[in-house]
Order: sequence, then C-alpha cells, then structure tokens
Amino acid sequence: MEDPRVPDNRFKVIIAGGSLVGLSLALALERAGIDFELFEKGQFAPQLGASIGLHPHSLRILDQLGVWPDIEKEVVPLQNRNHYDESGHCFERSDVLSEINKILRRPIIFMERSRALQILHSHINDKSKLHSINGVVGCEETADGVTVITQDGRSHRCHILVGADGIHSQVRQLIADKTRPLDPTASKELVEGFTSEYNCIFAVSKNDPAKPFLPDGMVHNVYYHSHSAVAAAGVHGLVFWFLFVKASTPTSTPNCPRFADNDAQALINQYGGAQLGPEYTVRDLWEARVKATMVPLEEGVLKKWSHGRAVLMGDAVHKSTINPGLGGNLAYEGIAHFTNLLVPLLKEHPIPSTEQLGQLFGDYFERHLPRARTVVDISGRITRYEAQDNWLYTFAARHIVPWISDATKAQGYANFSNGGPWLEYLPLPTLDEEICHRRVGEKKDSKSGVLLPKLGVAVALISTAVVGWNRYSRITS
Repeated sequence: MEDPRVPDNRFKVIIAGGSLVGLSLALALERAGIDFELFEKGQFAPQLGASIGLHPHSLRILDQLGVWPDIEKEVVPLQNRNHYDESGHCFERSDVLSEINKILRRPIIFMERSRALQILHSHINDKSKLHSINGVVGCEETADGVTVITQDGRSHRCHILVGADGIHSQVRQLIADKTRPLDPTASKELVEGFTSEYNCIFAVSKNDPAKPFLPDGMVHNVYYHSHSAVAAAGVHGLVFWFLFVKASTPTSTPNCPRFADNDAQALINQYGGAQLGPEYTVRDLWEARVKATMVPLEEGVLKKWSHGRAVLMGDAVHKSTINPGLGGNLAYEGIAHFTNLLVPLLKEHPIPSTEQLGQLFGDYFERHLPRARTVVDISGRITRYEAQDNWLYTFAARHIVPWISDATKAQGYANFSNGGPWLEYLPLPTLDEEICHRRVGEKKDSKSGVLLPKLGVAVALISTAVVGWNRYSRITS
C-alpha cells in the first residue's frame, strides 16, 4: 500500500535507523524545516548499548539543537584521569580533561545511551514521523524519488533514503545488492569493508556513593598486555566501564562474531581479576553491573557511501574502536556536513534532480572523509596503545607521554575539536561564536592547514587530538 501522506511538491527524507545518529538527523532536519520520516526496526531508547561519550564539538551541535541543557542536568563533567600499569602503580595523574574544559568551555561527558536517546526523542516535535518496530527492508528508485518498503509491508515515497542503521545496516546491504551487477568489487567492499581485531565488554555499574569505585568526574585507565580497561564516573551513582581484549583471530564483516551473555561471562572469568583502580577489579564492576554487552570492535572507512538516491551515515559507513570515544561524535560531524549541504541545495532547488543529489552526496563524502579517516585511524592506535600491543606503545606510555604537559595535550585536543563542523543554518551558541568565526577567518586567510608542529612517533601513538588534527590538516591542506 502506498503512503498517501507524501505530497509530490515537498522534499522528503526517509531515515532508516533510530539510534543516536538517526534521531539526531531527524531533529536536525526538523529544525531546518525539511520533511522526514524515521523507521526503526526495534524500540526507541532500548536498554542496549551501555553508554555514550560526547565531546565538545558534538555538544556544540546538540546545543544548537536545543538538547544540551537537558543533558547537562544529568551528567558530571569528566575532570581527572589516572593511568595504572598491571601492578596497580599509577604512572600518570592527569588533569587534561579539566584543561580541555577550560579551553573550550565545554566538557567531555559520559552518559547512559538509553537516556541520551530518550532526550533526543523528546525534542522531536512531530512524533508521528517516528516509527518503531518497523524497519526498512527494501527500496526501489524511480526517476524522481524512492519507494521504501518497511517491515509491515507498506511502501513510502521519499526523495532520498538515509541509512543511519548502524554497523549491520540494511540500507548498506540494499546498496551492495544494487551495485553488484555493475561493480562487484565495490559491492563486496560494502559487505566486507570492516575488520575486527579486538573485543569489548562495555557496561554500566552502580557506583555506591558510600564506597565508590572512583569519585564523580574521574577516569581510570589500566594498561595490560593484549588487554586494557577504562572506567569513568560521568553520572552520579553510576560508573561506565570497558574491558578491551585482543581477539585470537582477526575477522571481517559480515563474519565478525556476535556475542551472548555466556561469552561475556567467559571473558570475565579470564580477565576479571585485572585491577582497574587502586582498590577494585574488573570483576568487582561486573558484579555491580546494571547492564553489560559484549561486542567486536569493528574498524574501517568504506569507499562507497551512496548509490542513486540512497546515502549512508554514521557506523553504517565508518566504524572506529571506542577507546577514545570519538566514533559517536564522528556521526554528529557527518550530520553537520550532510545537512549543511542539503539545506542550501533545497533553497535553490526545492525538488533537486537525481544528478543534483548525486553531487550533494559526493560533496558530503569529500567533506567528511578526512575526519572519518583521522578518527578511525587514531582510535585504532589508541586501542593498541592501551593494550600495549608492542614495545613501542609500552615505552611511549611509561616514559614519554607522562612527560607531556596537560596544557600541551589539551591544546592539541582543542585544535582537533575546533576543527569539527557545526550546523551552519542554525544560530551558534554565544560561547562558540568567537571560536567558530575565527576558524572561518583562518580558512580564508591561510593556504596551509597545518596548525600543529610534527610530533614524534611515540607521542603520536597516544596524543589523540594532536595527531588527529595534524593528520586531518595535512589531508585538507
């Protein structure tokens, strides 16, 4: 049955996937006055996916969308970070998170993923455009649009389809199927383009105020060989934690493993004795858990992001390991890059042609690709650094990085964060105006994008933002 509600004279987007990227894109489109519908195969805000880390450049976008005040009420900004070796010795005490907050006037935060989804959902005005338990299962293009088929068997007309449906994207599979007859190599890369070398348990545990594992605003990192762990107290009464373990055999999509509760328990049985902070172990956190999930850490940036009137976004097209917490933030950057191109296109051409949309998708790819490659690359380096994957990582962690000042690290990160986009069609929050307008001026006046000096190889292995920005600026210069 055809959906009768779609007028032919109004541009419409259908979004597949209702997680953070899908709901945030829906909100960004609604704020721009662009018609949309979103279809999610499961429930909105499920109790899956333990946490999400949000960085200043994402908070800037969420502030533009009116979401940040509700998030700010619930979180404790991260302030301090202690780094421990396998014997429990603290070899670095860092205030870099506080320094970042001072420079950018925005914190780095952690919160429950389900709560973030609830807040995003609450800010979308027209809830009739949000459909749960009804994912996208098929699509067919015509000369002037797309007919999308959903789980309930109904068809829905739109002008573009956005696949924001994650690492196991159905839209990506549909694009691969349509690409295969003319370009089997590209089709194969869409299906097999991500690899996985590490597995992760990520969880939320109770953090008893009477005897907390770590104080609010604190992060603990512990470095072992072939495994590592992180705990962060980003919400009062809760601790968000991660156990990273190198897999015995690397895998590739679509054959990366799917894990059940017994797999997580087996990993805890093997590594639960690892001390994470000064007076608690991974097993202590596990026994205090509220929820926990075990997943493979896929990595990669696909070469093909669109086909016809369908385009991919977020984890459907680029996936990074989660140690530095940049992957979800990269999705927000993608939303900004995409909508910043779509909004002016629709002002000039209210119903753009397939060719015009193809140009938009290509421009989105060119704008977003350098940041995607930088984040995926540096995230993988950090994962291997924390798991002490070779002697160079170990040497850098113990003997070089602790000697770099927090101010230097924070400034490097600030340069990287400030390199992220914002929603150009919405007003900037006052505290971001100076930074963003200055960056626009720098782009006009400077032919060189290199904002930081080269760093030594060992420092590069950990200084996420410094190296990330250095690499990004080289790519775009």
